[in-house]
Amino acid sequence: MIPKFPLFVTLILGGLLAWQWLTDHVFRSGMLMIGVPLWLILIGLWWALRLKGARLKRLGLFVLGFVVVVTAFRFLVRYEGSADGSAFPSLGWRWQKKASLPELHNIAGTATTTASVPAGVIDMPRFLGPAGDGVLPEPSWQTDWKKHPPREVWRIAMGDGWSGFAVIGNRAITQEQRGKEECVTCYDIATGKLLWSHADEARFDEAMGGIGPRATPTVDVVKGVVFTVGSKGLLNCLDLATGAARWSRETIKEAAAKTNLQWGKSSSPLLVGDFIVCSGGESGLSLIAYRKDKGEIAWKAGEDGGSYSSPVLRTLAGREQIVNVNNGSVTGHDPATGAVLWRFDWPGAFPKVAQPAQITPERLFVTSSYGVKCHLLEIKAGADGKLAATSIWSSSHPRTKFSSASVFGTHAYASDEGTFCCVDLTTGERGWREGRYGFGQQIRVGEQWMLVQAEKGFVALVKANPERLEEVSRLEALSSKTWNPPTLAGRWLLVRNDREAVCYEIPAK
Repeated sequence: MIPKFPLFVTLILGGLLAWQWLTDHVFRSGMLMIGVPLWLILIGLWWALRLKGARLKRLGLFVLGFVVVVTAFRFLVRYEGSADGSAFPSLGWRWQKKASLPELHNIAGTATTTASVPAGVIDMPRFLGPAGDGVLPEPSWQTDWKKHPPREVWRIAMGDGWSGFAVIGNRAITQEQRGKEECVTCYDIATGKLLWSHADEARFDEAMGGIGPRATPTVDVVKGVVFTVGSKGLLNCLDLATGAARWSRETIKEAAAKTNLQWGKSSSPLLVGDFIVCSGGESGLSLIAYRKDKGEIAWKAGEDGGSYSSPVLRTLAGREQIVNVNNGSVTGHDPATGAVLWRFDWPGAFPKVAQPAQITPERLFVTSSYGVKCHLLEIKAGADGKLAATSIWSSSHPRTKFSSASVFGTHAYASDEGTFCCVDLTTGERGWREGRYGFGQQIRVGEQWMLVQAEKGFVALVKANPERLEEVSRLEALSSKTWNPPTLAGRWLLVRNDREAVCYEIPAK
């Protein structure tokens, strides 16, 4: 007969853990890390104290065993951050050395490059495409990758960081950590050869989120410059051709934030007319705009701090505006002055990362996770002409956490705590939920396709179907944790993580 106490403890802790994993609860990994040691401690104490006579001896053996295990773990095992977006730990032996890459310092390029742009390359100057909405044109390439497999053009080692690529002509630009230096690096898209590098002495290292810069560069093609925001908020303006620094600003300090965001700045800067606009820190101002030419402050706006989402330019209720997800709200701003046009309270102590998705000329879909509900917002002008935002409905799904939703008509497709799902935008109800793509990223391509960068490294081509998951093709691109957004520059696909980057050419139709 199984003793009652071990059975009771096992049923309670096991049942709670099973429920959290079956429902993909946001804190399931935390429960596992707490629940298993707790079960072992409780069972050990029960064994030591259950019988009279030798309790002290058994208790001593239990304490000795506990100390040995903890000591061995402390000196033999190394914590290497989160294994995935659920915060499940990644562990390694302390004697195993991590591969390191050489520091790049400031390596100048040449403004008179003769390299031609490969056929099929289309400029992709910023995070999530030209409009920053994750919506790209109809594919000009083959969608059946078994019959027409993409060609691997190059594969190179990459420094730490979760930045994506911006592509202009033959130049592919990203951010990566090399030792003590946070680098902006430019590679030839045809060869993977380093064209130039700009380095700043800065290093962000957070136990769960990892090392290095997070934001994707933004390129001003007309001015021939690259704007980047580092993990600690350093805004750089660099020459596109050579990487030479034109100016830089400390956005966290100038936004009057007391501290940086807990998991580091990850929002890409936004080009609006003569301004480059950045979000703020943990507190203080929400947005700060600089003049592109010299870097002078043009305006400051908001008082809710920033978030991990990037500011975007949208036209809502007939008015062009900057939409920004803040620490505890969503706001619309006048692009010329930064004045707040409308504000929707969206409190929550955990990070907001996803980009707002525009559904109609008056509606936005904002999503998050960690128990923070999604909202379908409607922005309208009142009788006095002032804009106001109201929630049409709220829902607990999708729980996007790191990624953003892709909208096709009346349905949104997104990662729901690591599993792909479809949500009816008319009701907020979740339909199907399948496809273990983890905490990856995706972009919409044309009227029926989504390119999904899975957290485990592979890339999936998914067809939008409100009835079921329809994965059409798959590409085994990377083989380790990938939180970086993919970049589809025409028929050229660039994906990377904190270890390597790979470039593919997808066959033309």
